[in-house]
Amino acid sequence: MLMSTCSQRKNAEAYLLSSNGPDEMPTKTGRFHNRLLGCLRPRHPISGEREYTFPRNEKYPVFYHETNSSSIYVGGEGVLYYYNFATSETYPVEFPVENGAQCLKPGSPEDNKNFITLIAKHGSEMLVCGTGACNPTCWHLTEKKKDAPQDGRGLAPFTPDTNSLVIVDYPNIYSTIKKSQQNGKIPRFRRVKGDGELYTSDTVMQNPQFVKATTLKHEDSYQDKIYYFFREDNPDKSPEAPRNISRVAQLCKEDKGGTSSLSASKWTTFLKASLICVDPATKGNFNWLQDVFFVNASDWRDSKVYGLFTNTWGSSAVCVYSFGDIDNVFRTSKLKGYDGPDPEIKPGQCVPFRQHTPSETFKIADSHPEVENRVEPLAPTRSPLFHNKHRYQKIGVHEVSASDGHQYTVLYLATDRGSIHKVVELPGGVHNIMELQVFSKKDPIQSMILDHERAMLYVGSSRKVVEIAMDMCGVYHNNCQSCLLARDPYCGWADGRCQSIYRNREVRQNLNLEPWQGKCQNGEVKEADSYQNVTVVPVVPFSRYYLNCPVESHYATYNWYHNNTLIKTCNNTHPQPDCFYFIQNVSHTHYGRYICVSEEDGFRQALVKEHLVNQLRFMSQKGQATMTLASWLQLLLMVVLVELFH
Repeated sequence: MLMSTCSQRKNAEAYLLSSNGPDEMPTKTGRFHNRLLGCLRPRHPISGEREYTFPRNEKYPVFYHETNSSSIYVGGEGVLYYYNFATSETYPVEFPVENGAQCLKPGSPEDNKNFITLIAKHGSEMLVCGTGACNPTCWHLTEKKKDAPQDGRGLAPFTPDTNSLVIVDYPNIYSTIKKSQQNGKIPRFRRVKGDGELYTSDTVMQNPQFVKATTLKHEDSYQDKIYYFFREDNPDKSPEAPRNISRVAQLCKEDKGGTSSLSASKWTTFLKASLICVDPATKGNFNWLQDVFFVNASDWRDSKVYGLFTNTWGSSAVCVYSFGDIDNVFRTSKLKGYDGPDPEIKPGQCVPFRQHTPSETFKIADSHPEVENRVEPLAPTRSPLFHNKHRYQKIGVHEVSASDGHQYTVLYLATDRGSIHKVVELPGGVHNIMELQVFSKKDPIQSMILDHERAMLYVGSSRKVVEIAMDMCGVYHNNCQSCLLARDPYCGWADGRCQSIYRNREVRQNLNLEPWQGKCQNGEVKEADSYQNVTVVPVVPFSRYYLNCPVESHYATYNWYHNNTLIKTCNNTHPQPDCFYFIQNVSHTHYGRYICVSEEDGFRQALVKEHLVNQLRFMSQKGQATMTLASWLQLLLMVVLVELFH
């Protein structure tokens, strides 16, 4: 079970971590705020977390989850695992290498195995494809039964470590996978199943690394588009130019290929454009597209692309684009390097009534595939949503309707340390609600799938897959102030506890950054300065002692008091994971009551209460004054050793 822990429980299965506060950087859209729960007591489990551990580690796992279900499929080496988180039902389906196939020139022993690389719903059946020992093979799976093997070339790679992209849009399937092992090193974007096979020309992309693809319906079906996102080598080889450029490409779904024998099997509507993710304030350029996530809207123009970018210094940024802006760039921009007249049918234009793109149009687009204008982030800022010094690798986006009736966007960002940042867009800027360490050994996150219907997150590694509820309201101390100050759109206060918005639409929330005072009743406010439930700590004289107060919010100020006298303040000017008070040499003046109080927006909360007492006197008061001579000598020796090492 995922547990929120303090520093002394670092070996727990998973826990909430405090932020690397100094890494956060301001952006034009507002400061990237942190409210990370740094040291929650073990009595607050993260509700809704369940896990499935594979029978063995899988080096190249692939994951498939059908929305609004509680099950997961995991593809591994020669096997497909099924697990249902609701019923705990599990079973494997074996997919061995068919007919003793072997690679003619295996690059490694792994090449002679069948690694599952694709699990997808194709019509009413499940499509499963694997490498098949350099003989790509596919099967259709119905419940636990698989049919006869089929040729999987173009649907599965020859080796499992190949950069590949497959998108299933029934009845069509699009793929970037080579169909022949001897087909050179030029990747292509293909339509491999459905309305006739097509592929991109070999000259339109330079060593592309594919990231993600989607299809988008327009008002007229012949205008329906395919968009795919990728990185490619920069043709500008100057020292100051970035090595890679991030791109978006468009294709018309109804593309019928060219009219000549050389172009009959080629996409004729291909165009590509550069994606820009630059902070105008710092001039920081994030040019390495890491991942994208699509958020659909009722009007396709308002559908969004959340692009996750990194740079050579290890920082990350999220830039948001609209498909309306992307479409406008492709429709209105000139072709880079082309100065001739525009043909009647412009390059990239979709043609109706199952027509072919004119040969003249295709020749121009094929020799000048890039448009001049670049795709910029959403107006009005045209800048990143935020950026910081974490290296994120995956992004997921979920929209939640809060009690005020507004939709709030929550981002889930997987780091390179096996953790996930939960970030929310609020009117005052972007706020990091929490960091969730999913796997105890900081295993790399191989997959992150969002179930929008059930508000669940499925996170996979090479060893296990975890189901996590997005509404983790139990972590907020179950008091009104912490619940409201978290500004988590999934959670609010009602009936004396912090509840999920999915269980109670009438909860009180504080998402517009207004003062929270008045939203909590008097009976729900805890007295911060109370010395009840103080922990008595016997301390040896002349020793060193650390007092540790966890920083739960980088909005708050943390004060250490000794016998009601302020002795140290920690604030968000220089954020730290903890607010320490260090006693170098414990003397009689250091004994007494210590309390750490956090204060945020007028809310004061005691986080740590300790009463330091002289260990010698404490033992005497406990009725141990009649100690033996040996006991006194042991205690005296301990004091001497402490002083020597001190």
